[in-house]
Amino acid sequence: MKFTALFTVVMAVLAMFFGAGHANPAPKVPVKQIGKAIKTGLGVLGAAGTAHEVYNNIKNRGNL
Repeated sequence: MKFTALFTVVMAVLAMFFGAGHANPAPKVPVKQIGKAIKTGLGVLGAAGTAHEVYNNIKNRGNL
């Protein structure tokens, strides 16, 4: 019983040591690219909102 517990602990420690060398701490997508994508998306939404307001202005021009 003690041998099995000791063997399990030793194997767990070895697995931690061998697995620690393969970590990749760098993010897959840089933060700058995410910021550019969000800025572009907000710009598109702003342009769509402005176009909608212009359309409604033209549409309701004669309803005053």
